This record gives sequence, structure tokens and C-alpha cells, in this order.
Amino acid sequence: MAITRRDMVGRSAAGLVLASVGGSLSWMSAAQAQGRGAAPRTLTATEAVWIGGLGEAIAPPARKAGLVHYLDHHLSVPPAESLLALRYLDVAAPYLDFYRPALASLARLNGLVPPPPGDPRWSAILTTLAGPNPAGWEGPPAGLFLFALRLDAVDIAYGTKAGFERLGIDYLAHIEPETAW
Repeated sequence: MAITRRDMVGRSAAGLVLASVGGSLSWMSAAQAQGRGAAPRTLTATEAVWIGGLGEAIAPPARKAGLVHYLDHHLSVPPAESLLALRYLDVAAPYLDFYRPALASLARLNGLVPPPPGDPRWSAILTTLAGPNPAGWEGPPAGLFLFALRLDAVDIAYGTKAGFERLGIDYLAHIEPETAW
């Protein structure tokens, strides 16, 4: 599949991600990529499970809404085309250099496999990240990492028409989106 820059920018702006299912790349929403079991293209398996777990602990249902695939996709596009919160927080690109050391620290300090959804350890992990850097933490400040991930998790979980419906709030867009993303 030949992908032009114009196609990449247009489809990404519409909320679509380029995901690999069964060895072939195709455009789909982040939630569809999650539902179809698409393999992350940039994140490692350990990084993906930590992103999914953190997102779910922060803003359920961020994992099901496709946070891992949203983040994975936007880590792989040029920084000027990324929709990640890091772009707006004036964090220097490449954004993978922000996420990778923080996720490695999480895995090193808490184990390669994150706790299951709803486990009380999530509260402790989030509290630790919100404070000063934990002992042995490497990478960006833990609080900034949590803040950036929280912005993206909330956006993917609740920043859509479906997210507004889950919250029981009328979606009153000034300009209706072209796709349901």
C-alpha cells in the first residue's frame, strides 16, 4: 500500500491510525485497531501493556477506546503531524524518547506485567507518579509523564461523540467531525 504524506496527514487528522492486522497495514480508528488485536508498530509489547494499563487506571475505558494504538501511531508520524499532548506541551521531539525511558522505569520499578484492571496497586502507582520522581526513576519527570499520558487517555476515552455519550453529556460541536473517530 503506497501511503502519501497527504494521505497520512489527512487520515491522521480524521482520527484514524495506520495499524497492522494479519501482516497488512490498513487505516482504522484506534478503537478498531484495539478490537482487532492490531500489533503496535512502534511500542514494544511491555510498553504497550503499561500504556494500556495506565490509560485504563486514569480514564476507563481508554484501553478499549484504543489508547495504545493512538499513542503508537502518533509516535511514528513526524512531530508536526502528531496529535499527542506532548506536542502542545512543547516537549522536544522525538516523542518516543520521552515515553520509552518512563515506561522502562515503570516496568523496572513495578514489574514487566502491570497489575490487572481494578487492582488497588494502580492507585499507588498513580500516586507515586504524581509526586516527586520515585527512587530509581529514569527519563522525564514522572509527574510530567503522568500529565501527558492523562491528557491523551482522557482525549481518546471521552473526547469523541461516543465518549460524550458515555458521560451522559450532549455533544454540541461547533463543527461536526467528518468521521466518528
